[in-house]
Amino acid sequence: MASNFVTKEIESRIKQSPDNSFEVFLEIQQPINKEPPEILIKYPDDFSDQILKTAANFAYPCQMPPDDQSEHFTFVVLDSTGAIFRFGYCRRSSRESTCLCIISYYPWYEIFYNVLNDLSQIINSKSATEVEAFLSSLYNYKVLSNEEFQKNLGKERIEIHIPSKTYYYMRPDLDKLPSMLSNRNFSVMFSRLGPDIMLHLFAYLLFERRILFISSKLFHLTACACGCLCLINPMHWQNIFVPILPESMANTPQCSAPYIIGLHSSIYSNLNKSELGDVVVINIDTRTVESQYNDLNLFPKNLIRQMKKDLQQSLQLGGDHFARVFLRTMALIIGNYGSGFVIKNNKLDFDRDVYLKQYVGSDIYPFMSSIVNTQMFEQVN
Repeated sequence: MASNFVTKEIESRIKQSPDNSFEVFLEIQQPINKEPPEILIKYPDDFSDQILKTAANFAYPCQMPPDDQSEHFTFVVLDSTGAIFRFGYCRRSSRESTCLCIISYYPWYEIFYNVLNDLSQIINSKSATEVEAFLSSLYNYKVLSNEEFQKNLGKERIEIHIPSKTYYYMRPDLDKLPSMLSNRNFSVMFSRLGPDIMLHLFAYLLFERRILFISSKLFHLTACACGCLCLINPMHWQNIFVPILPESMANTPQCSAPYIIGLHSSIYSNLNKSELGDVVVINIDTRTVESQYNDLNLFPKNLIRQMKKDLQQSLQLGGDHFARVFLRTMALIIGNYGSGFVIKNNKLDFDRDVYLKQYVGSDIYPFMSSIVNTQMFEQVN
């Protein structure tokens, strides 16, 4: 049998070292009647990619009533490889008839939301020169490589210069666990769902269910769909991931493959629910869950008791303690995967039966025998 110290890098869906800080910036006109949204501004001008055909639909995924507050949200589309995420950060306001959208390979929610706020002010000042200067400075900014970033103790201040002002943004350290204070998606997800629903959500993620988030707020959809990925750290969701689904793709939730999808409540209300099958529906607005599964019952009871106790304590401690509860559980689940590697035909191979032998007769065996067959577990096989 292979050594227990056998390891494998877990495949991420985040592009390493993109050429630019962002791919394209767009200002998209709000559609009138049923006309398609129109792109008013594009930077760089010569950007031509398939994503331009879909970005406008994601920026205006459905008909929505006006809101007094500006709303940030993020859609996700795949790159040409079909595996790597590209993030479309959006800002919409009832005071403006356009949506500002910046598409990047970097999962920097807080930075790009702040960038969009600053860009909105510059655009409203009617200074085309300063808009151009801001976008050029940001586009050409050379982001530190991951190695350089870690050598710099996980700190990087991004400086963007325009004639009248210099803007500063602090790069997030993605190797750190999400904190309630620093990670907006994680904190909003916690405030909207609470620890009990998050425990069930954690189980649904591990068993790779079809998970449908419903809300009247696009920002809440983004926060919960994107934030829940933190619960399975250091693993990566390998299935369908659409945190904001436009109305033109409303039949997607009927597919049989595992998914995480965020759907505006106005679109959901028009779906034929009988065609959804065994989907898990999490209504963020009402804080309710509809599911025929109770995957949490498959967890060992002592593990659930400990998680609930730790979650309660983490509420008092704050910081990243809440995320640590889920990380400890993930370590228990995948931490001993090296014991399943064997040599077959002079090649290292993962043998599920060998791996599961260590759990035979224990209360965790039914749970592990189910988890070991998921695509997520394939990441360490």
